Amino acid sequence: MRNFKVLGGLAAGIGVLVCAVLLGVWLLVNPNHYKGRIAAAVKESTGRELQLTGDIKLSVFPWIALELGPATLGNPPGFSEEPFLAFAHAAVRVRLLPLLRERLEVARVEIEGLDVRLRKNAEGRGNWQDADSNPPRVAKADADHDAPRASTPFARLSVLHGRLSYEGATVENIHLETGSAAADQVIPVRATFDANRGIPGEQISMNAQFNLSEDAQLVQWQIAAVNFSGTLTRAGSGRPTNWDLSAPVLQVNLTQQTLAVPAFTLSYEGAHVNGQVSATHILDDLSMTGSATLAPLVLREFAPRLGVTLPTTRDAKALSALSATTHFAYGANAVSLSNLALRLDDTQLQGHIQFHTRAKGAIEFDLKADQIDLDRYRAPQGATADPPSAADAADRSPTPLDARGTFRLKAAHVAGVDLSSLNITLVAEDNVIHLFPIEAQIDRGRYSGDITLDRRGAVPALSVDEHLTGVDMARLLSGSAQKGRLSGRATLNLKATARGATVDALLKTLSGHLEANLADGALEGIDVGYEIGRAQALIDKSAPPPRDNTGRTPFEVFQTSAQIANGVAETHDLNIASSALKVTGQGSANLSSKAIDFKLLAAVATAPARSTDIPLKVTGTYSAPTVRPDIEAVAKDQLKQKLQDILKKNGLQGLFSK
Repeated sequence: MRNFKVLGGLAAGIGVLVCAVLLGVWLLVNPNHYKGRIAAAVKESTGRELQLTGDIKLSVFPWIALELGPATLGNPPGFSEEPFLAFAHAAVRVRLLPLLRERLEVARVEIEGLDVRLRKNAEGRGNWQDADSNPPRVAKADADHDAPRASTPFARLSVLHGRLSYEGATVENIHLETGSAAADQVIPVRATFDANRGIPGEQISMNAQFNLSEDAQLVQWQIAAVNFSGTLTRAGSGRPTNWDLSAPVLQVNLTQQTLAVPAFTLSYEGAHVNGQVSATHILDDLSMTGSATLAPLVLREFAPRLGVTLPTTRDAKALSALSATTHFAYGANAVSLSNLALRLDDTQLQGHIQFHTRAKGAIEFDLKADQIDLDRYRAPQGATADPPSAADAADRSPTPLDARGTFRLKAAHVAGVDLSSLNITLVAEDNVIHLFPIEAQIDRGRYSGDITLDRRGAVPALSVDEHLTGVDMARLLSGSAQKGRLSGRATLNLKATARGATVDALLKTLSGHLEANLADGALEGIDVGYEIGRAQALIDKSAPPPRDNTGRTPFEVFQTSAQIANGVAETHDLNIASSALKVTGQGSANLSSKAIDFKLLAAVATAPARSTDIPLKVTGTYSAPTVRPDIEAVAKDQLKQKLQDILKKNGLQGLFSK
């Protein structure tokens, strides 16, 4: 019992002694006297200037604590005079008993108003890197005896009102809280912050939770149970949208500058993406590879959440189901998507795309799709587009496009026409878009083309060189305003140029040459045989023909060539023929107003020998043509015939032939 009393008294005496020593330190030691020595030590070890503009305070109860601030730490040589980091207040709290045993255990670090400015110099070196790649070594004797030993680099850390900036990107309103742990144990971390890339109106807010641990052997950090969530405000949207990112584990090696995320899940406004990613040079020149899968989503419900209004389509179910999977890579100022498999409704798209981030709009692609019914995505029948506002027209300056690649489509249906084996090669550079070659099968026919759109001037210029062979003209026109006007197997060749920003402007300025050859077809809306009969009856002053107007003129041959000037196609060699009918003529068609004006000379091959060729006039429009006898031409022909009869009667039939 006496021994216990002695030990108790000894402990009490030691406690009083410790308190007396601490009290003496607190009363007699002024830590501000060490400012110069602290700054000199930092300068010697890092090459950076440390400025302690505020007072240093020392407290001994309930913790041994050192408080200081404001303070700044400068950049290494070769950078600007702005500080690398600054803070308004900092406090370091140390455990007492381990310190008495010559072990330094930092219990808590508090920093308020932290501002870190990450920069790169002209040589590409970061100001977070040491000027000397080999840091000064501490003598073993000093490390083992002269300085208190730290049993752990981990301490409870608190950062309030922090800020970090790097090349136009800013992370601010940083609030960080960590737990404490011994070496190789887990540290729980909680953080919130706002970030932006310097784009007005764009901001991301984040709440982060994860567990941090260090693998001393591999010299890397492991971040487990990662859960990031927050909101994203896009420029011009004005409405923040929710997002969530989680991952079982992240591995970061700052020495080797690597990041590995074996699996992640990202949710954004109802869209769900999962995948994996790995990165290198995460501080110097970021490079990433990985894969991602977009789970099926309802596009018509998702797009409005992004502020995107999808067009109204003939099929209300179009633009609904969207899913995708791809491998991706980022590096060398490019983003590439390989093994891309995207599905929209019933269409499967595959291939790869590469975006060059330093050259705006620079795209390289090689894509192929299986099949698509484009009629599903067309505007409803009878719908008219709203005319652009004056502001929209003023903002409609051409967007520079730098792209090259190929697109292949196995089958498509549009405007009643079936396409197959479509191949398009695109080269776009310096505001010149060139599509060549363009090849496709249309029903049982063939199409090839060479199209160039030059947008370098104030008015876009278009040039086309297109060829159709063996195409069903009725099906080709079935989705146009000329639906049902013409049928037959067609061979068409068009070489022309035009200028304008709209279809109407292009039609009004179209100039070039057209050749057309149709076989075994018909002109719909015109019964030339019936009109010939009416004209013949008019000449003979007899009753009209007994047969009805069929509104149709079948033919075996339909040939013409036309010279096009400023939207008006003019022909002088129109030839329509069948076993019962022969028509020749000339005239013009206005491609913009759709007005037509043709003079035809027609005859029925089975007519009596006394019949003559009948002149006809065709006027009106494509959709509503009017056919009538050319009375003026008939009168001239009759007058000529009478004159010839008079000359013949008087033996002068050769008078005007000499």
